[in-house]
Amino acid sequence: MIHPLDKRSGLRRLTTGTAAVVVGALVVLGSLTAPSAAAGEGNEPVDPSTLNPPVPPAFNASCFRVGSHISCDLAFSDPDVVDEPSGIVCDGTELLISLSRSVVGTRLYDADGNLLQRHFRESLNGTFTNPDTGLFAWWTQRDTVIHDLSVPGDVASGIEHVSGLGTRVWLPGGGTIISDTGTMITNTAGDVLSLSGHHPFFDYFALGDTSAVAPLCDALD
Repeated sequence: MIHPLDKRSGLRRLTTGTAAVVVGALVVLGSLTAPSAAAGEGNEPVDPSTLNPPVPPAFNASCFRVGSHISCDLAFSDPDVVDEPSGIVCDGTELLISLSRSVVGTRLYDADGNLLQRHFRESLNGTFTNPDTGLFAWWTQRDTVIHDLSVPGDVASGIEHVSGLGTRVWLPGGGTIISDTGTMITNTAGDVLSLSGHHPFFDYFALGDTSAVAPLCDALD
């Protein structure tokens, strides 16, 4: 089930549907494109299931004790979503969304195995389709999320920072329809602490501004 909008930029979570999507899983400072120092020679391996909270098996984590911390590299992909309700309604018709999502990241734990930070980069691609007209638009998302926990081991605590390309939507063979970019800082209750950039999907889902997605509705009418 798609989680309710959590006030992040982009589409990563919509108000209806059956899978986690766009609008803005989580993990440690440092490069996500190069092997982590955690995998270096001499570092003690750690069973991900013994950590607090444990890393889900589906995340394919490799964890090592590095100095006074435990670092876990992870990489996974979600099951594809095909033609599910998007929560975007155009003239009484709800657009359908399809998507694929992949994630790479790191989790940083303290010496006792309590989670301190989650840092991940996610890549999403998909389509919006008007079921009445059959017209569709492509969309993509590339963002980075850093979640610093205020209480070690408690994922319901702390501050999340989301940055990058929230969502870009375009027609096949055409130009960009909607672009959602910038940064957003929230607490884990979903309250927005800081917002910069351009966030039409936030305006639509959180503020009820239907004009924010009008270019998408018009393009698929």
